[in-house]
Amino acid sequence: MKIQTGFRPKLFQILGIDPENEFYEGTIMLVAAAFVATMVVWMWQAGRKLRAEIEQKVERALNAGQVSRKAAWGLAAFVFLMVFREGIEAILFLTALSATIGSNPLNNIIGGLAGLSLAAVFGTLLAKGALRVNLKHFFSVTSLVLLILVAKLVANGLHEFLEIGLLPSTPELLSLIGLLTRETTSLLILIALIALPAGLILWETWRAPRPAPIEGEPAPERRKRLAGFQRARRWAFSASLTALLISTMLGSSLASAAARDTEIPATEMPAHQNGIHIALDQVSDGEMRKYFYSSDGIGIRFFVIRRSDGSIAAALDACGICPAKGYRREGDIVICRNCDAPINLDTIGEPGGCNPLPLTATIEGNEIVVSTAELIAEANRFK
Repeated sequence: MKIQTGFRPKLFQILGIDPENEFYEGTIMLVAAAFVATMVVWMWQAGRKLRAEIEQKVERALNAGQVSRKAAWGLAAFVFLMVFREGIEAILFLTALSATIGSNPLNNIIGGLAGLSLAAVFGTLLAKGALRVNLKHFFSVTSLVLLILVAKLVANGLHEFLEIGLLPSTPELLSLIGLLTRETTSLLILIALIALPAGLILWETWRAPRPAPIEGEPAPERRKRLAGFQRARRWAFSASLTALLISTMLGSSLASAAARDTEIPATEMPAHQNGIHIALDQVSDGEMRKYFYSSDGIGIRFFVIRRSDGSIAAALDACGICPAKGYRREGDIVICRNCDAPINLDTIGEPGGCNPLPLTATIEGNEIVVSTAELIAEANRFK
């Protein structure tokens, strides 16, 4: 069960699409993964000969320098199709990311704008000749990171299908899927996509030899070439260091996300004749309180929480899909610690998807009573 954001549901409602449909979201993410995977294969194949092919096509379009109306339209169409393909991939890619588990719309917007800005800066430098990149090395580095991104998109798509029971699963598979779908994994991929190419450009710029003297070259031309070389180095260093600085800032977000993923300590509770009794005032502040009941040496974790309407809900610290790693609370949502799926606070107590498995809880006087029989029936989840 997911949390809706304002813009996306309204847009999809106009288009007649249910944005919270797990089958739709899973399909979009798998299609996006296929697009990125094919792009990586294309990068591997084209890395060595890309520049030569582009120059040949441009030269044919310009008819060896004789620009005609037909050649101009041909060149425009060639450039348009190249940009259009990348634009479609970017849109599909961002759409898939916005639907991934634990996705933050603001982070997606900031990340998208930062990526476009860096692309504009490096594109301008390449067009002006102020930056030279070894495409073979560049594609080798970025393709490895993109393959990890493909794995993440596939994991998110499979998780959506698992939520609606379309696929069988095992605890090992779910642990792997959970690792790939977490917020920290997304941040690591983003940092790598920015930092590794920037580091490569910085290294190659540092190693680039000074222009060798040309026999018979006039001194002014020599100074002009050296000045151009130094200018290119400054631009490359500035752009690369800026990208590395952005990566460092994202690293602080990574540390913050890792710090938030902490286990809430659980209190052991004894069982009375009619169930486990918890004082009502323990959940009056709205915080998540975790407890456990021991049965045959197994600690069965559960939590009690007050929803936004003031009602009390009790649930296992586990769902029907992921391994029982539990949940944490952030604001008005609880988050699965295995896959980072966000669960609306008001849906606690409802079955389905990655929602915590509901427990029967009644209020008797100043106490909340949770069924012991229901806890014992779910003991195997916590072995």
